[in-house]
Order: sequence, then C-alpha cells, then structure tokens
Amino acid sequence: MVKRLSYEDSYRFLQKEGWEGAGEVPQIPERPPRYDDEILGLSFFRTFVEDAKLENLTIPRTYFSRSKVSNVSFVRTDLAESVANWNDFENVSFSSSDLTGIDFRACVLRRVQFDNALLKNADFRCCEFEECTFIGANLEGAKIKRGTGASLELSTEQREQVLWQEDDGPEPDGG
Repeated sequence: MVKRLSYEDSYRFLQKEGWEGAGEVPQIPERPPRYDDEILGLSFFRTFVEDAKLENLTIPRTYFSRSKVSNVSFVRTDLAESVANWNDFENVSFSSSDLTGIDFRACVLRRVQFDNALLKNADFRCCEFEECTFIGANLEGAKIKRGTGASLELSTEQREQVLWQEDDGPEPDGG
C-alpha cells in the first residue's frame, strides 16, 4: 500500500499540480473551517475540480464550498474535520479515506464511492444521494435524514451506526 503524504508534502503536491498558488504552506486550522473565516488554510471555493488524482494526501480541515468536483479520486486521503457545504460531487471516490467529522451538508452526491471510508460523525443532512456506495464504510455517529437514508444501500450494521435524523436541521451557513 502507498504511504499517505505528510500535510506539508500534500500541500506542495497541490501547488505543483496547480490547485494551490505558490508560497508558504499554511498551518492546519485549529478547528474545522467556516465560511466567514478570514484565513481558511487549504480551500476550494467556487472551483471546478475535474479529472484529478488527489490520492494519499493529508489535508484535514480543508474547506470546499460552491464547487463542482467531478471525476476525482481522493482514495486514502485524510480529509478529517473538513467542511464541504454546497458542492456537487460527481464520479468521485473517497474510498479508504478518513472523513471523520466531515460536514457534507447541502451537497449533491452522484456516483460517489465511500467504500471502506471512515465516516465517523460525518454530517450528510440536506444532501441528495444518487448511486453512492458505502461498502465497508464506518458510519458510526454519521447524521443522515431518515427519509433520505432509506434509499441508501447500507448494511444492517451500518444502519445501526447512523444517528438517524427526522429532519435536515438548519441549512449550513454560507449558502
């Protein structure tokens, strides 16, 4: 198995690939990012991310908003405590990734693979799912609206792990 890059090496890789501008590597934020933070760290805002292999990276607390992410692989990438509100993800693989505490609220998720991903305490409220897979994923404490989750192909164990919500709750900020 390929080893995951350090945060600094991951950021330098993103710079080399043109996803981030030149300059110093920012510190990882001390908490999950918010839309109104003056300094976000690594972010994809109003960005079109297409046909990219962003695998084996360590980029926790990354901020995604108002972006379209299509045909992208985040396989084995650490995106723990990231915020990804108001995005469209299509043909994306998060397989074997660490998505602990990620906030996916208000996203459209089409043909997204979460196979063997760590999704503990992830928030999927206000999401639309189409043809997503969760084979072997850990969904302990994940929030999903009961009606939305009924159509997801989850194992009995996964259904027991989810913290089912009766409604979507409030929309995320920044909308």
